[in-house]
Amino acid sequence: MAPHFTQSLPLCYGLSAIGGILEVGSLAVLAVPDEREKEGIEIPRWLSFVTLAANVIMQLLGSISSNLIAPWFGPVSIVAPIYFSATLLSNLVIFGIILGLEFFDRIMIVGTYVIVVGTVLLQVVGPGIQDSQDIGELLSHSYSLLWFLFLLLSMCVSTIFMVTNIKEYGEYKRIAILLIARSSSYTLNLTVSRAFLLNPDYFVLVSFIVIKIVSGAIYTYAIVVQSTTVKQAKFVPLNATTIILVNAITGVVIWEDSNVISSWVGYICVFLLFALGCDLLLSADLLINDNANLGRAKLMREFKLQRSTGSRNLYSDIADYDAEMESAKNEEAVNRNDVLQASAMRSSRRESTRREAWKKVLSSSNIEGLQ
Repeated sequence: MAPHFTQSLPLCYGLSAIGGILEVGSLAVLAVPDEREKEGIEIPRWLSFVTLAANVIMQLLGSISSNLIAPWFGPVSIVAPIYFSATLLSNLVIFGIILGLEFFDRIMIVGTYVIVVGTVLLQVVGPGIQDSQDIGELLSHSYSLLWFLFLLLSMCVSTIFMVTNIKEYGEYKRIAILLIARSSSYTLNLTVSRAFLLNPDYFVLVSFIVIKIVSGAIYTYAIVVQSTTVKQAKFVPLNATTIILVNAITGVVIWEDSNVISSWVGYICVFLLFALGCDLLLSADLLINDNANLGRAKLMREFKLQRSTGSRNLYSDIADYDAEMESAKNEEAVNRNDVLQASAMRSSRRESTRREAWKKVLSSSNIEGLQ
C-alpha cells in the first residue's frame, strides 16, 4: 500500500454500502415518474431529462464508490457482500416502505433481516486490514497467478458466448454463461482497483487499467443480456451468491485473507447466511429440487422394498395418492361449478317469476282504477 494512504475498515464498509444504496436510488428516480405517468399524471419534459441525468450520475457515483474507492480501504472480499446487502436492503426500504411501489411478503422481509445479520457478523469474523502488501509479490505465487489468469480467461470465454447467440442455448447454459461472466468480471474489477495502490510497475499498471475498463464494460453488457435471456427471480439470487463466493475465494487465494480472518467457522457461516438471505429475499427456489431425475422421482424408481416374493416400490402409494387427491380436487371443482350454475339459474328463474307477478299486480290495479 502506498505510504501516504491509510486503510480504514469503516470507510470500506461505508463506501461499499453507499454504492449499493445509490444503485437502488438510480432506479427509484426513474421508477417514480414512470408510475405517475401510468396513473395518468403528465410529467413535464424537463423533469424526464432531470430524472435521467440523476439516474446516470447516481450510477456513476455508486460505481466509483463501491467498485473503485472501497477496495482501497479494506479487503476486496468484503466489498461485494456489503454492496449486495445494501442493494437488497435499500430495495426493500425505498421501493417497499418509502415509495410503496412494490410489495414484499413476510418471507422476503425475513430474508432482509438474515442479510443484515450476516453483514453485521462479517465485520466481526471477517478479514481485517493488511498493510505493506505488494501486488507483484502477491502474484508471484503460482496459485495466485493461476487464479487471476483463470478469472481473466473465464471472463473472455464467457463474453464470447454472450456476444455470439446466447439465446440458442438452453436455460441452464445461459444462466451458467452469465454467472461466469458477471462473477469473473466483477471480481477482476475489484481486484485491479485495489492493486492500483500496491506499487505496480508501469506495465502492470497499464494492464490493470485496461482490465478495469474491459471488465466494467463486460459486467454492464452482461446486465443488459441478463434482462432478456433469463428469469430474474432465479438468476438474481444466484448471481449475488456466486459473486460473493468468487470474491471470497479471491480474497483467500490472491489477497491472503486467511492471515487475518478472525474465525473461519464464523466466516463460512456468514456466507451461508448471505446465500439463504438472497434466496428468501428474492423468492428463488434455490433449496427446492425441480429436477425430474432427482428427488422423489429418483427414489420412486430406485428405492425398492424387498419382500419374500418379488419387490414393491415403497413410494408407489404416494404417487397413487397424489393422483387420487388431484382427481378428487378436479371433480370437486367441477361439482362446485355445477352447483353454482344451478343456483344461478334458480335465482334467475325466481327473479323472472317475481317480475311477472309484479306486472300482474300492477296491471290488475290499473284495471280496477279505470273501472
